Amino acid sequence: MTPSARSVPPWLVPACVLSIAALLRLVFVLSMGNYYYFADTAEYEATAMRLLHGLGPAAGSPRAPLFPAVLALGFLVGGAKNYVAARFIQIVLGVLMVAVFMKIAERIAGRPAAILTGLGLAFAPTLVFVTGMLYPTTLYTLILAAITLVALDLSERPTLARGAALGALLQLGWLTDRVMLAPMLAVSLWLLLGLGRGGMALVRALGAAVIVAALFLAPGWLTPKPASSQPAVFMEKAQYVLFYSRTDSSLANERDVTFPPGSVYQPLSTRAFARQELGLFRRQPLAYLHDISGEFVHFFKPMPDRVQTRNQYTSKRVLWIGAIYFLPVLLLSIWGFVRGGARWRHRTLLAGIVLATGLFYSFFFTQTRYRIPVEPHMIALAALGLLSLVPGLGPAIGNGDRPGPAARG
Repeated sequence: MTPSARSVPPWLVPACVLSIAALLRLVFVLSMGNYYYFADTAEYEATAMRLLHGLGPAAGSPRAPLFPAVLALGFLVGGAKNYVAARFIQIVLGVLMVAVFMKIAERIAGRPAAILTGLGLAFAPTLVFVTGMLYPTTLYTLILAAITLVALDLSERPTLARGAALGALLQLGWLTDRVMLAPMLAVSLWLLLGLGRGGMALVRALGAAVIVAALFLAPGWLTPKPASSQPAVFMEKAQYVLFYSRTDSSLANERDVTFPPGSVYQPLSTRAFARQELGLFRRQPLAYLHDISGEFVHFFKPMPDRVQTRNQYTSKRVLWIGAIYFLPVLLLSIWGFVRGGARWRHRTLLAGIVLATGLFYSFFFTQTRYRIPVEPHMIALAALGLLSLVPGLGPAIGNGDRPGPAARG
């Protein structure tokens, strides 16, 4: 190690990476002006305005409430319909996500992996883009990153505090997007498979997670419901998109399971939806499996498609940027999962969250923007893959630093 390398403070390079991430997002947000570009934002805005006026979400709203609360905070600070102020909050959330994932990468594979992961996240065009999108994606991605870090720490050093933090984060994710069910199951299974390592301390920590998660749900359980109230609809928006994909002529030709022309959409409760899908599977098992496997492969398709909104951010040129960025990430992440320089158990945590999310969406309908929250996990695996393929890169980046404790042993 050279004297100049020794003189570099350990915080300087991570600070530079985070500064780059913040600057890129700031430039992009300022370029968007005080407008929104995607129709679903109007639904979140309507709920945000209700919150500002002391009202709760409208009855029957299919949108989870946490992101509208963040949007309301932006309006509270900058004034009603000040989308720039709301996007500034998202810049902070996006940079925090980069910091959390750098910590994850350092914990499992050391400083070089952390720097490569941070640079990948800072420059990732999809992650920069969602900062200005005014969708829950940036918030959800941060929460999912925090869940991954806490789960990693919990498996190594189980405490009641970490268990409680995991339970709180899982419920915050649920209040942001109901798809949290998929990584929730993946993380829970991953932790349960490590019970032999954590012993009773991990059992107690997981108990704390369950209790804290239940406390979040308690108000809903205890609120009296009218005798005439109907069962809650299960993921209404996702159900509608699935119905649309089975009936629309431009999409139904991709599927073997379709509904007859003239079918009417009917939102279903959890039990009714499960019964419907199970019935379809029993009657058409091969067709049903064809649709799921096709959607799962589509989840990882580099070239974004199925884009309904047309504006400057969905032009062919922009979509090609996304494809060119994601293809090496996909290939390197696969190599990083197979041969990356981190414990197999840690690599399975990252990959498990990605695969569980992809599989969950495959039962409905996959789009590129649904993949974005797990792209940080893939970028971290890609960093491991790159370090494996170019052994000299690690010492050059880390100045000879040894891997972190979680990467050794």
